[in-house]
Amino acid sequence: MNVKTFFAAAFLTLAATTLHAQARYQMGFTFGSNYSSLRSDVFTTSSGRLGFAAGCSFALGFGDHFELNPEIVFTQKGASAKAAYFLPEQKADIRTYQYYYNTFEAGLFAGYQPVADVPFRLQFGGFFGTHFHNLDRNNRDLFVGNYEDINKAIRAVDLNDAYSGVDFGPAFGLSAGEGRFRANFRYYIGTRNLYNNLEYVEAGHHIQSSSLRFSLTYFLQ
Repeated sequence: MNVKTFFAAAFLTLAATTLHAQARYQMGFTFGSNYSSLRSDVFTTSSGRLGFAAGCSFALGFGDHFELNPEIVFTQKGASAKAAYFLPEQKADIRTYQYYYNTFEAGLFAGYQPVADVPFRLQFGGFFGTHFHNLDRNNRDLFVGNYEDINKAIRAVDLNDAYSGVDFGPAFGLSAGEGRFRANFRYYIGTRNLYNNLEYVEAGHHIQSSSLRFSLTYFLQ
């Protein structure tokens, strides 16, 4: 073994030993609220959906400044879309149609604590979720896509299946707390086009999600 190899091996061994000595591990439960919305060129969103989020969270700390925070949660998402109810020879009556769905979501976030003695972290990461819904298929009188001409509009119910499938994207936010308690405030940006979950529809449109989430975590140790 030459001198360079020896020093490289010694450095890696020392780094691994130091990292192992300073690493900390926590597991706990997370509860919070989630305000979500949808971005689309097919409909106008009249309001988002306020739902709850619950799951488990893990904290892997490395030294005084860095942390990994994996998380698995169940959360409610969706939005209320502006929809038209067409009447013969009259102006359309504008109502709302609720695209509400649920998701199991896995996230991984890297946290950086600028000041070691101040339990405040900047977080950035990503999420992957799988969706399911039980949207009503009987309400076939509301339309989206065009609020003036029924011949250019789409039945709102025909978009239901867009909210079954997967979604993913980046997320960023803030985390505060130490010991057994932690507060998280994050913004999630869905980058997958949920419209692609549909079959037998006109191509070229998009539906994407976004969420603002506040949660509290209680660690067991």
